Amino acid sequence: MEGRILDQALIRLLDSFPGVVWVTDRDLRYELLVGADLAALGVNPSDVVGRTVTEFLGDGDAVLPAIAAHRQALAGKPAEYDQPFGRQIRRGRIEPLRDAVGTVIGVAGISTDITALRATDHALAELGAIVASTEEAIIGKTLDGTITSWNGAAERVYGYTAAEMIGRNISLLIPDDRADELPSILQRIGRAEFVQPYETVRVRKDGERIGVALTVSPIKDETGSVVGASTIARDITERTRLEAQVRQSQKMEAIGSLAGGVAHDFNNILLVIRGHSARLLKDLGDERLRESVEQIDRAAARAAEFTHQLLAFSRQQVLRPAVTDLNELVDETLRLVGRMLDENIEVDVQLDPDLNSILIDNGQLAQAILNLVVNARDAMPDGGTLAVRTANAELDETYATAHEGVAPGDYVLLQVTDSGTGIDALDQARVFEPFFTTKDQGTGLGLAGVYGLVKQSRGHIWLYSEPNMGTTFRLYFPATTATQAPAVEPDDVGSLEGNERILLVEDNEMVRSLVTSTLKTYGYDVLVAAGGGEAIELAEQEAGAIDVLMTDVVMPGMNGRELAEKLLAKFPDVKVLFTSGYPADTIVRHGISEARTAFLEKPYLPDDLARKIREVLD
Repeated sequence: MEGRILDQALIRLLDSFPGVVWVTDRDLRYELLVGADLAALGVNPSDVVGRTVTEFLGDGDAVLPAIAAHRQALAGKPAEYDQPFGRQIRRGRIEPLRDAVGTVIGVAGISTDITALRATDHALAELGAIVASTEEAIIGKTLDGTITSWNGAAERVYGYTAAEMIGRNISLLIPDDRADELPSILQRIGRAEFVQPYETVRVRKDGERIGVALTVSPIKDETGSVVGASTIARDITERTRLEAQVRQSQKMEAIGSLAGGVAHDFNNILLVIRGHSARLLKDLGDERLRESVEQIDRAAARAAEFTHQLLAFSRQQVLRPAVTDLNELVDETLRLVGRMLDENIEVDVQLDPDLNSILIDNGQLAQAILNLVVNARDAMPDGGTLAVRTANAELDETYATAHEGVAPGDYVLLQVTDSGTGIDALDQARVFEPFFTTKDQGTGLGLAGVYGLVKQSRGHIWLYSEPNMGTTFRLYFPATTATQAPAVEPDDVGSLEGNERILLVEDNEMVRSLVTSTLKTYGYDVLVAAGGGEAIELAEQEAGAIDVLMTDVVMPGMNGRELAEKLLAKFPDVKVLFTSGYPADTIVRHGISEARTAFLEKPYLPDDLARKIREVLD
């Protein structure tokens, strides 16, 4: 009686078990089937008891693991299996049932719903794959900074393996000058705050400092308590470097635009000064006064060189490119500057005999080489080595991507290296800016001009230097397959005088007055206009009886190109001479090509003007 009561109590207890429990005989025929999950599975125990496992489950592939587990238990070995049942995934365990002497007389089984667990496992596996494959370093740590997890990207970013870092403190990655970051971050995490993305610096295993963007989040346990932190870090070293290149390029462009504007206005002033000086020098007989005027003219000429250097930096100088053998130009320039070098400076020249040609303004490049050599000399007051070499070079896509403004292709390299005092990092960022110099007597325009020439020639300039370790400049110029055209001797224009009619268009009153009187001095009939509209009215009044239109390019309202186009549409026989102190506007912005139009760069002397007029007319 007591045994039956105990059996009934056990069955009621099992019937409330959150799963399914069953017992079979040796034929795997169900003798007992109970459990709270039966109702959810739609199974009535009375429909199952008395049937075999195969009769109940069927014989499809999905149930083979369960049937095999039952048979293994009959053989005396416990077994486990996972099997779909309806919309659930069930996990079962089968144990052999033995009699008093140990003979297997049946099996007992239990199964539970693991659908949610399987989904969690899948999600965790998916998350693990994402963490393992991401480019971001993901690091787990405790509230005292001890590292608990370290993914593959963290190994790539910081250079340490997971075995080297797990168990160590995250402070190992933080440079001394940023040591106060960690306590602040951990305090905020302890208050369950998120540390929003910010950029900082960390130290790799090899000692290199790298820029990283960090996001730090709290890790909570099942009770909601903060037990650690998760850091996501992205290496931004390359991005930071490229952004710095872009900012530097934009800064140089802005400075160049300013320099070009200053040069434009200044050239008008110098044109007036030099023009009047030239006229005075023709008529003055007083030697004392002549000397004063000559001093004025020399000062103005020096100022004109100054503005030319500004235009060189801003890439707005008028270049006269020619197919050039760089080796010959280097040889010629070094012979000229050899006497400028001290005896304690050793010159090492290595020129590639198979060097490709380049398309460059020879005079400007010779000046650039001179500037680099002089700078190298000044950096070696106690002597040293000056090395100059040329070589063919290919700048590929990888190099072009890493260097702002570089187009991949074939180049010719000019490298100038000294063993002198070097340039510190702060000065390197400004070394090509106009007026920046570390010399007591320097103008700060030498390297600015070199930079402008290289950029205007579609080249690339690269600098490497360390204090007390010397400096290397690399100038890359695009290689060319063009051949050198034969030199054409300019025709002798003969007399500079004439009697033709010239329409002068100039918005600057002082320049307009000077040029008008200068042209009249040479015998020309001059019509004068301050702008494009007035010039067209004058031309129409004269019924096109004009031989030359001489116009400034940069004028308010109608610019010189627009004026020339309108005038030539009505009077196609008129010759055109453009003039400007701002060559960039002339050649680039206003679409004027020096190859098909005459152009006179300001400031010019009276004879230069007269000679150019005769060239245009004759």
